[in-house]
Amino acid sequence: MLDCMLGDTTPEATTLKLYTNNYDPVNGSTAASFTECAISGYAAKSLTRAGWSASVNGNPSYKQFATAQTFNFTGTGSIVGYFIVGATSGNIYWAERIYATTGQTFNSGDSLTITPKITLA
Repeated sequence: MLDCMLGDTTPEATTLKLYTNNYDPVNGSTAASFTECAISGYAAKSLTRAGWSASVNGNPSYKQFATAQTFNFTGTGSIVGYFIVGATSGNIYWAERIYATTGQTFNSGDSLTITPKITLA
């Protein structure tokens, strides 16, 4: 994340992906640490750099994507969390586990809405 903020001459867009394996993200997690969702109807979401809202400065400071991202499913499966990766590099920016060990089961016709947000303290 620091390379993107301070070192990259052309910052990349990001991609929001859902994951299904029983995994708690840690410092040093890589894209290979996560099993990306394969539920029918799922598609990763592109997050343009312009789509992030203005930073909220305070304690803590945060930035979130301006619009909620909705995943619609036409099959059945479980979701454990989400991760944000560089659209071209594939590097992990951050990840969040949002459901317990077994994940949350989604069926055909269900949807999941996430508003990506990062908080720095």
